[in-house]
Amino acid sequence: MDVLADTLRSVHLRSIVNGRLEMSAPWGMRVDARDVTTFYVVTRGGCVLETRDTRLTLAAGDFVFILAGTPFVIKDSTKTPPVPATEIYANRGGRCGGLMRYGGPGAPTTLIAGSFVFEGMSLSPLVACLPTVLHVKGDGGIATRWLESTMQFVASEMEAEQPGHETVASRLGDVLLVQALRTYVASLPIEQGGWLRALFDPQLGVALQRLHERPQEPWTVESLARIASMSRSVFAERFKSLIGEGPMTYLTRWRMHKAMQLMAERGPSTSAIAQAVGYETDSAFVKAFKRHVGETPGSFRRRMKDREATPPERASR
Repeated sequence: MDVLADTLRSVHLRSIVNGRLEMSAPWGMRVDARDVTTFYVVTRGGCVLETRDTRLTLAAGDFVFILAGTPFVIKDSTKTPPVPATEIYANRGGRCGGLMRYGGPGAPTTLIAGSFVFEGMSLSPLVACLPTVLHVKGDGGIATRWLESTMQFVASEMEAEQPGHETVASRLGDVLLVQALRTYVASLPIEQGGWLRALFDPQLGVALQRLHERPQEPWTVESLARIASMSRSVFAERFKSLIGEGPMTYLTRWRMHKAMQLMAERGPSTSAIAQAVGYETDSAFVKAFKRHVGETPGSFRRRMKDREATPPERASR
């Protein structure tokens, strides 16, 4: 099993390419905190991205994403005052897709703008370890050829605007995220990177793979350590140092994450889900679910059902 792919499926990743921004200096845009992760691919020119803690200079070929909940500013120069994005898009009737032109008579910059949407992410190990800002340079540094070619493909699809270009570009957005995460992990020191680094670890990665393949198994630290070809103590210590929690805590959180996913699909009964994630009795499952999720399985199911029944226009208010 590909653990990264499994985790991305479990959070229902959706990549959305919103459009192409043709900006000309001076220009500056302030974006308030959003509930989706925003990304940009710079295909021409350059710009500056600022968050509360970070200032990055972006050049042609660069990719950057800003994690959901993070306000930021993107502009041609540190000296340019930004205009609220809502004000800029209000001039277009609030429409954020397609081609947008904005700015003055100066140097041009072209951006492909999009977003990554993660659902059901509260217990996801992937979302918990994502950096607030992920910047992958396209200048021949740590960027891989695959990542560069993917960014070029996304840009060319948006440039051509042939029928179906938004769908193609959005599918490529999934590839872009995976390649960016691989490049991000490769750039980190060996003892950093958390859960993502553990996926690429030749010993811990095998244990995580087996755990994700068969969450219903009665795993113990000892059995996972044997799979990783490590002693119990060394395995437990390395697991916690990289992932930030012990193997059994991680297992329980992943089981609850899978249970939430199954309940959201409105398929199996609570008893069937309990067995699917490794609980012999319903009472033990309900107790663990309430401890980690904050509500009972029945309450969670009702909330998901009510959310599905809520009209989209009401839910967005």
